[in-house]
Amino acid sequence: METCVTVKPSLAIAILKSGLSVNLPMFLWGPPGIGKSQIVAQVAADLKLPLIDIRAVLLDPVDLRGVPSVENGVTRWNPPIFLPTEGEGLLFLDELSQAPDSVQSSLLQLVLDRKLGEYRMPAGWRILAAGNRVTDGTFSRKISKALGSRFATHLELAVDLDEWCAWAIDHDVPAEIISFLRLRPDLLHHFDPKAQGNSFPCPRVWANVGQFMGKLPREAELPFFAGALGFGPAAEFTSYLQIYRDLPDIEDIMVNPDDSEVPKEPSVLYALCGAMSRKVTSGNVSQAFRYMKRLPPEFQVVWLRDALQADPGLATTSEFNGWARDNADMLL
Repeated sequence: METCVTVKPSLAIAILKSGLSVNLPMFLWGPPGIGKSQIVAQVAADLKLPLIDIRAVLLDPVDLRGVPSVENGVTRWNPPIFLPTEGEGLLFLDELSQAPDSVQSSLLQLVLDRKLGEYRMPAGWRILAAGNRVTDGTFSRKISKALGSRFATHLELAVDLDEWCAWAIDHDVPAEIISFLRLRPDLLHHFDPKAQGNSFPCPRVWANVGQFMGKLPREAELPFFAGALGFGPAAEFTSYLQIYRDLPDIEDIMVNPDDSEVPKEPSVLYALCGAMSRKVTSGNVSQAFRYMKRLPPEFQVVWLRDALQADPGLATTSEFNGWARDNADMLL
């Protein structure tokens, strides 16, 4: 979809909300694992709309039109139960580009005219669709111009490291993963349709990996991570975990922030920032900022960004206000 404009998740959410306010269908494109379905779910939640998620790739044309019955000698088509009949909400046609051509053709009328045979979609329901690009190697088909023109706009989703890290902190993704991806941002989403292996690094997989952190025996980590991320990224991440686990004790740093050693290696600094950002509290904020000010300037920003995401209340402290006053250029 070379004609799409690439947008980061926050902008995609803003555009989708705006379009839904005037009830126009829109299409979200992107490679697998990037978070398209999650963004649609967030839009529905933010707008407090019920969500019906239809996997178009699993449908046959007859699934959409429904099963016929005969009443008084007249055939009537009974629409499927998954199509809404009242109220308001969001109808999400996921994996639409992977659906058979016959299913895509059946959806033409639903997207444009909000009807399908005898079925009429209630006025309060909106339509969004999503799919992988033809270049993604996921058996996607190039949708017809007739279907494509039914959508008000087509957006191509791009990953954004800062936005994903903010999401990850809010959803308790372990600090080890967040700090590693700040060191190796290209591994947040690294999809090659020609590569060998069963999986690849992407936001969805990293979130899944986070659920296993601390639950695996050390000797099982590399095989597990390799199965989830591919061997190369898994080997890098496993090596990084050794650095993370050998960090100075954060509690010792808080006790002696002026004399504790400040690492020089970038990989260790990223690990330290990730670990410290989760440990700042109202009781140790003064000591934490004293140590943070000894870090290289770019790592002060990394530390502060993640610490504020974990605890927005830090922005009201005198320590933050003093740092912001002295470092306005770095904030910009």
